Order: sequence, then structure tokens, then C-alpha cells
Amino acid sequence: GQGFILLDDVACVGTELSLLDCPHSNWGQHDCSHAEDVGIRCSPESNTVMDGSLGPPVRLVDGESTKEGRVEVFLNGQWGSICDDGWTDRDAAVVCRQLGFSGAAKARAMAYFGEGHGPIHLDNIECSGTEHTLGQCVRPDTGIHSCWHSEDAGVIC
Repeated sequence: GQGFILLDDVACVGTELSLLDCPHSNWGQHDCSHAEDVGIRCSPESNTVMDGSLGPPVRLVDGESTKEGRVEVFLNGQWGSICDDGWTDRDAAVVCRQLGFSGAAKARAMAYFGEGHGPIHLDNIECSGTEHTLGQCVRPDTGIHSCWHSEDAGVIC
């Protein structure tokens, strides 16, 4: 995120009706950076929080619907794209699964959904297609690539 960090040391037990009902530090008092910003993914079926340790959050941008777009991941406090080197339908299937979509998935290369801005976080993604999140796919070190935004990866779920 950007701007002010409003809450720190939030300690909910899970029965509260509002985040503000949980014990927390005083408004604006924190010892955090935006690299520690938190997020959640809600599941309408089970109302359980997805395990955030399975890798970075993923989103699709600049598609004509919520089921398609340039793939972006949130790493080191900012959204960035993925290079299309080795980008396959198996990789696309994992992204779609992570976002809660089922059915066929198509990989799109060469900035099919437009060029991203900011960092290119990942390259040479290698999914078998059975993983639940992109973070579970074997990949070289993040942030190391030989790509331009003209090679941004996309998917159609």
C-alpha cells in the first residue's frame, strides 16, 4: 500500500463482528513498513481465510471481464507483472484456480492485455498444472529476468 498505516498489533480471536472490535494499537501508532501490509481472500462457500503462506497474491488486470487479464503478483510491497518466457496453459490454470475459477484456462503472451507498469516480478514460471497457487510453482529467484513489458503474461479463465 501507500500512505498512512493505520493499525498494528491487531489481535482478533475470530468471533468479533468488526475488525475494530479486536484489540489493536492506537490509530496510527505502528512499527511497520508497507512490506508488512496484510490482505485476505474470502471464500463465499466456507467463509474461511485462505492460507497466505502459499505465495503472493495474484490479480488479473486490463481484461474485458474479471476472468481475464494481465497477470500481476504482489511482491515487496508492489504489484508487478510476470514475463511470458515459458508461460503455458498449465501456468494459466494455476492462476485461474488461485483466483477461484474452474474450467479451461488459456495462457496469453506478448502483452496480449497490454503492457504493465512497475516491476516485472517473475520469469520462467514452471507449473505442473496441479498446484493451488502460483507461489507453489517451481521458479528461479524472483526479480531476476531478461524481459520487457512487451512480454507480460496474461490468462483467460
